[in-house]
Amino acid sequence: MSHQAFVLTRNNHETASERDEAYERFLCILPSCGFTVTTGAIQPPRSILNNTYTFFIDANYCSTTTLLNLPVVNDFPDLNKVVFNVCASDVDFHYAALQHGINGVFHIEDSLELLVRGVQQVQAGNKWFSREVMSRYIDANLLAKTKPLARLQPPNKLLTKRELAITRKVADGAQNKEIADCLHISVNTVKTHVYSIFRKTECRNRVELIRWYAQQFSQLQQVSN
Repeated sequence: MSHQAFVLTRNNHETASERDEAYERFLCILPSCGFTVTTGAIQPPRSILNNTYTFFIDANYCSTTTLLNLPVVNDFPDLNKVVFNVCASDVDFHYAALQHGINGVFHIEDSLELLVRGVQQVQAGNKWFSREVMSRYIDANLLAKTKPLARLQPPNKLLTKRELAITRKVADGAQNKEIADCLHISVNTVKTHVYSIFRKTECRNRVELIRWYAQQFSQLQQVSN
């Protein structure tokens, strides 16, 4: 049985000179895994998405921050969404993608055999992330049940204005370089702020910080209501 798949990419696969090897390698396995593939550089209308089984996003389509804020990521929770052409070392993005409802991440470095196995798993409705990412994600969620949050108070009271801006960027999946470019500060300055944010929020890593940020605003919203 064939499933409809849409691939969001800026890669013009009609022009051989512009072909990206990793991109082509990933696309070539989709038909063999039972997908009928349509590609495009613009998100298709809802009428097409409603008939799309899996939505693949080329990581080179845009920055990681923009990717996790695409309408297709945030407005279609039931759509099977996958990101490919991701660097294996970009672990922070893997965490953020998982928390944003992405069901699988495929690396540029993955072998053809691994890509096929992963696509088949995603097609079957399973998640596809590295063991390290899933393990740490599970640990973070277990921690959420056993470790109380840092005392509840308005984040703008706990963090400085600059720290709060950086926390928002981290929650959106931005890396230190992206944050530095956006705020017009150095990467080292970003790192210093992140360490300070970890200390003030009692978070050990970005996964915990993303959870802290989401829960702080969720609880404050409930109080205000």
